[in-house]
Parts: sequence; structure tokens; C-alpha cells
Amino acid sequence: MIKAYRKPIAEAKILLAGPVRNASSQIEDDFRKLLSSLDQFKEVFCLVVESDSDDDTVLRLEKFSKEFKNFSFISVGNLSKKLSKRTDRIAYCRNLIIDAVAADLKYSNIDFIAMADMDGMNGLITREKITQCWDLDEPWDVVTANQLGEYYDIWALSHPYWNPIDCWEQKRQLEAILDEKAAQHISVGCKQAAIDSRADPIEVDSAFGGLGIYRREAFLAGRYAGTDDLAGGIDVADHTPYHRELRQKGFRIFINPALINCDKTKSPGDIIEDAPIPKASGALKLAKKFGIFLFGKKRFNKYLQMMQTP
Repeated sequence: MIKAYRKPIAEAKILLAGPVRNASSQIEDDFRKLLSSLDQFKEVFCLVVESDSDDDTVLRLEKFSKEFKNFSFISVGNLSKKLSKRTDRIAYCRNLIIDAVAADLKYSNIDFIAMADMDGMNGLITREKITQCWDLDEPWDVVTANQLGEYYDIWALSHPYWNPIDCWEQKRQLEAILDEKAAQHISVGCKQAAIDSRADPIEVDSAFGGLGIYRREAFLAGRYAGTDDLAGGIDVADHTPYHRELRQKGFRIFINPALINCDKTKSPGDIIEDAPIPKASGALKLAKKFGIFLFGKKRFNKYLQMMQTP
């Protein structure tokens, strides 16, 4: 196999970017870890978009802007007044990054964009793991992360055999014929399989896992969306509509099993990522039944999830 050409790291400029909210306790560690893993690039820029924080995240970002070269941030304030859905708010913030890369002159020579979660997801990233992505034979336009233990990010995953439809929509449909526990296992739990770090890259229609590295042309080829009109207007992980646009334009997306960014090894008592609220008992069970009677199951569960979302 002839190795796919991509601009060498030592000659390339990269933008580290991502949305944050209430990230004060984790962002500095993650940010420094990510910066150190990218220090082999010719030049590193950083752009963070903040919204809806009620801690001192903005103060920390102001500190970074004075401390680190090429660091910028945008604070959009209380975005929840404008966009009630969390998925729409995240998509809005990521689209501001796309707009900046497309229009801001200081990013006009950026070759790659590293879209990253900065909430504790990237503590195991190293410069060696980043460099290994450039050694892959696969002609990737987007390369995304893997985790120790179970691959957790099923909501952002799209693959014709592994996860062909939105996992939470699948769960909703399965609950018409199965109990909630079985529906959850089929739609989410059994798909969170460990990926051996020595395995070949896995081509997908969408993935994220807390870190994705994009060639500039691919990054600018789509728009994030938290609601998917093509799937009946359901709430979705904002990566899936965005990556669908990239795939439609011929760009290729891979999970790199060696790009381990965090440890998701779970003990038996751990909770599956984005799992619905556990069933109530006693008086709470009666309250839940009454709520479902009044509002319907889907609407009532959304209210509960909104109440527990930080």
C-alpha cells in the first residue's frame, strides 16, 4: 500500500479548538496536555468557545489568552436563552469555530484542526500518539480517538453495521417491544466494545470520542447541527449531521485505535455514558407514572434529563 500523503507535522500549522462550559476544574490540565502533544507542529493556535458557564471558566480563559501564544476565546454568554437544547448550543459553538477558520485571516494558513473536548477527556494524549496518526497508510481526512476499556461515544458513532441509526432513537423504538433495560443494552451497552489499540483504523461515517483531527478542506465542508431534520427532527449528537455532509463530499473518517485519549475502564457500578435516569421506586415511581400520564413518556423523560444536565 502506498502511504497517503498529508502535510508533514513539522511543516504544518494546527488549530486546537473546542466548546467549553463550566470547565474551570478540568480545562487547564487538558489544555496543557493537548498543547504539549502538539508541540511538534510548525505552529499551534488555539480557539475556545465558551457558553453558559456559572463558574470561573471565563476567568481562566482570560488567563490563558495572556499566558499562551496564539490563544483566543469567544464567550457567547447565556446561549441557553436563545437555544434551549443542549445539542443545538454545542453545534452553535462548533460552527463559530468553522466560521473563524473560514474567515479569520490569522487562521488562513491553518492546515489541520484538532477539535477537542476539554473536560477531562484527553489526559492520555501524547505527542507520540499524534505523530502516529501521520504514519497511517489510510488516506484519512478525519481521524478520531479511541479509549482504554470500552469505546464509549456511541451517540456520535455512525457505521452501517456497528451503529446504523441514532442509538437513543433506536432505544426509543425498541422500548415499544422490549423493556427499558433490554432496549438500552441493545442500542447502547452492547455496542460499547473495547477496540484493541493495535487494530487497523476503522472507517466510519461518523465518530468523535473526545478528539478529532481534521484536514482543513474537510473541516470546512459541513455544518454542525444538534437536531437532525433528515431523521425526523430528533435531537442528535452534533457530529453526525456534520460528518454526513463530509462523507457526502467524499471525505473519509477513521477511528484510530492507537489514538488513546482517556481511560474508560468501568467497574460494575459505573454508569453508561448518557444513560437515562434510573427507574424510581416507591412514591417516586408514582410521581413518575403521573408525569408520564400528563406529558407522555418521551416528553417527561426529556424534562428529567434537562433537570439533571449541568
